Amino acid sequence: MRRLALLICIVLACTMQAEAGPLSISCDGKFYLQQQPYFVTYDLQTNHFVWERAGGNIVTGEIIATSEAQLELSLRASGGRILLFFDRKRNEMTWPGMPDNELGRPFQKHACTEVTGRTMLSAFWQSEPFDPKRREPVDAFSLTCPGNTGPFFITLDRVTRSVVVETEGQSRIFPGNITGINSGVINFTYGMGPLDPHDVRWDEQSQSLTFADRPTHGRQCTVTRARSIMVYYDEWARWGK
Repeated sequence: MRRLALLICIVLACTMQAEAGPLSISCDGKFYLQQQPYFVTYDLQTNHFVWERAGGNIVTGEIIATSEAQLELSLRASGGRILLFFDRKRNEMTWPGMPDNELGRPFQKHACTEVTGRTMLSAFWQSEPFDPKRREPVDAFSLTCPGNTGPFFITLDRVTRSVVVETEGQSRIFPGNITGINSGVINFTYGMGPLDPHDVRWDEQSQSLTFADRPTHGRQCTVTRARSIMVYYDEWARWGK
């Protein structure tokens, strides 16, 4: 009996740990009548979620009711809220419709699948042509680096070559690109565009970050797992996203 009780405790602990962090799903959907998936990342501890259209839109929302069978989601929208219902057993997302398809809101059900947790790479954006796949983590990691007034964060993916820089105080987000990888050294650039380049060098062996315009002022950074998209929830909500 003791061994059975211990086994039950371990199973329950693993279940709690599995749901302790954010979970991400990809759902089939349409945008302007074109088939296009979207992503939902939700955290049952905070009751927050982030909705992403694959092309780039990011919207925040709250989980207003939770059961083993269903999550009721309240998504921010211009002038109000949109209620969504995620069936956890069938892995289906329901968008309620208006009667007789009034106001352009037909009833919809979308099939969903669990995917790799969405990261801060979801904030990556560049002018067209833009490949949404560059937002999906493949071989991603993050750096936590000391700044003048607090830490700043950089998320990189060696495969997609995407970079997202969060400035001190999470006040701004900049996209970037890995320009070269050689013998544990990653060179990348980031900024608002071609007229605002910042060239940076990350040395994995020495754990040092060097900016081309300040070569003598290297910073020692800590490598962490890729930062979840949920770490920026409060900022996006404050901006009204």
